[in-house]
Amino acid sequence: MLFSLTGASGAGKSTVLSLLETVDWGAPVRCVEFDSIGVPDGADTAWRHGAVEHWVQQALIAQADGAHVLLCGQVPMGELLAAPSADQLDGIRVCLLDCSPDVRTERLVQRGEHLEVIVHHNRFGEWFLAHTLDPRHAPEVIRVASPLPMQWSRWADLEPGDPRWRAEIIDTDALTPQEVAASVESWMRRELAAL
Repeated sequence: MLFSLTGASGAGKSTVLSLLETVDWGAPVRCVEFDSIGVPDGADTAWRHGAVEHWVQQALIAQADGAHVLLCGQVPMGELLAAPSADQLDGIRVCLLDCSPDVRTERLVQRGEHLEVIVHHNRFGEWFLAHTLDPRHAPEVIRVASPLPMQWSRWADLEPGDPRWRAEIIDTDALTPQEVAASVESWMRRELAAL
């Protein structure tokens, strides 16, 4: 199974991943950060398609070994489900960490980001949440020309509420990193128990 812990910048993904790496899951879970493969200058949406497929391939290798992968990064659900090899996985589960624009701005300012850049992070965060709730919301943001044969048809006709398009959504505004990690851990344990 591939678990995707996703969301826009500032939602708390990397902080939470460091806490989840030490959890005893009772089953092999490999925790990986999306950007650990390196992000080239000028990386765009088409580049991200290739990176998503890379991680799907890594999850398939783990699956063959009887392990699961927890992928932490900015991976919109539509891109993950459309990755060419995604249908070979035993399952995909998505958890979106979300925060308000005010909280994201505060967190990114603390990281040293400039306000003119933060406005784009906030717009992407708003799109990210809307896309996770409704596959019909502005799909053109991710459905761009790509060298990969992305399989958009897997979800192009889905409606909100379709069980094939579901995600756990955790609002991190008022939560400590430990509380977010506990919420993610609970979600993963529920999903693992349902296997």
